[in-house]
Amino acid sequence: GRAKPISVLGVAATGVAKKMGIPAEDTITLTVQWLNLESENIGTAVYTASWVAGRADVHSQQRFFYMGHKGEVSIDQAHRGYTAAGDEKGSFASVNPLYMKYTRGADGHFGGRHGYGYRSFEAF
Repeated sequence: GRAKPISVLGVAATGVAKKMGIPAEDTITLTVQWLNLESENIGTAVYTASWVAGRADVHSQQRFFYMGHKGEVSIDQAHRGYTAAGDEKGSFASVNPLYMKYTRGADGHFGGRHGYGYRSFEAF
């Protein structure tokens, strides 16, 4: 592997499952410190999983955020998009690669017809 965990802290929230007679946690969060085996840099990650949530604009809130030495990436699966930013001026981008593909396909022709945006219009 490229990294190994050197510290792990886990916490949980309870209440909803217990009220339903289920002996389980509602939400579990881990904080992990990772040691990069090559550079010996230390990174921190936070992981949260929950089966309970209040009403929201989507059924499932699935997110990923990465902050590194030279940039960051934020992914919001529920809203079908992600953003990326780097240290370079003008590097911020709001990208949604699955909605429409703007590059040529393997056959050299328009490849956008494989994104869900194009397929949605086609099906309509």
